[in-house]
Amino acid sequence: MKKKIVAILWISLLILIIVFATMLVLENKKEAKERAEQIRIEKEQEAQRKAQEEAEAEKEKEQEDLPKDEYTFTDMEATYYAQSKATVREEPYDTAEIIGTLTLDSNVSIVGKCKESDFYKIKINGDYGYISFDDVSEEYLPIPIPVSSSKSVPSATKDILFIGNSITLYPATKDWWGSGWGCGATTPENDYVHLTVAAKGYSSYDYMSLRSWEFSNTRNYELDDLDPYITKYQYGTIVIELGENVKGHESHFKEDLTDMITYIKTYNPNARIVMLDNFWAYKSIISMKKEVASEQGLTYVSLSDIQGVQDYMLQAGDQYTTPDGTVYTIGSFLAGHPNDQGFAAIAQHLIGAL
Repeated sequence: MKKKIVAILWISLLILIIVFATMLVLENKKEAKERAEQIRIEKEQEAQRKAQEEAEAEKEKEQEDLPKDEYTFTDMEATYYAQSKATVREEPYDTAEIIGTLTLDSNVSIVGKCKESDFYKIKINGDYGYISFDDVSEEYLPIPIPVSSSKSVPSATKDILFIGNSITLYPATKDWWGSGWGCGATTPENDYVHLTVAAKGYSSYDYMSLRSWEFSNTRNYELDDLDPYITKYQYGTIVIELGENVKGHESHFKEDLTDMITYIKTYNPNARIVMLDNFWAYKSIISMKKEVASEQGLTYVSLSDIQGVQDYMLQAGDQYTTPDGTVYTIGSFLAGHPNDQGFAAIAQHLIGAL
């Protein structure tokens, strides 16, 4: 009986070994089949990739070999926005010579769409260039506001900050007699900043130029020019005198002005912000400034009664003699800027609002 049991055990063990071996063989065959299938797929993908690369290379070669006058275009008339560092080429294909690059959100004047390649024909610097479809956008691409965790709300205080263009502060140039005050005023004491400070009795104040912001297509990149002021001091009042140089640069002006207010409030949350009207009557720009002031809860100071009034402006051809006897003839740059009477009128309107 004992021998019989041992025999049965040996037979059972043998069967288990056979079953295990069979399962192992089947598993190995399955894995081998899967590996073979994966290798086949990878080879197909590699073949497709090479075929695509060859096709693209062939297309590029055909484009390079295509004479300039054989490219054809569908006429277009549109203004798009450049993507970051958009590349402008001499011909409408990827390997053509680069003739320039455009900064993010620069306006791109599209005049044609190439039928042989994915390129637009554009106007640039009085001539034509070509830019890839991928390098432009039909929509404005918002630039982040440069808020940083390394900068905090300042504790030191000052009475007032004036943020403006040449009417607020202009450096010494050959075009005029001044140096670092409101352009057109005969002396610093006669510009609107110093008249306002004197009338209100402010003991601490700053004034700075953000003129480059007005001309820029990427205005949010200019906002950190405010940092030496708004991240150093908490101002009781901040006056914004900007907009005269925006004419011809209105694209996304309202959005950019809103972002500026947001940036200022980040570091000067308690400041009273005053928006000063344009000295020059550019209606569309003034309308946008008023909308931003209303939406952001700012004080808006109108200058409508002095806009365009010649008695308040420097006139081309007039002359001004400085105390040292130097004679300046008012040229095209200075003409239209406020004279002393104009600065006094601006100051009166601002003082009344403050």
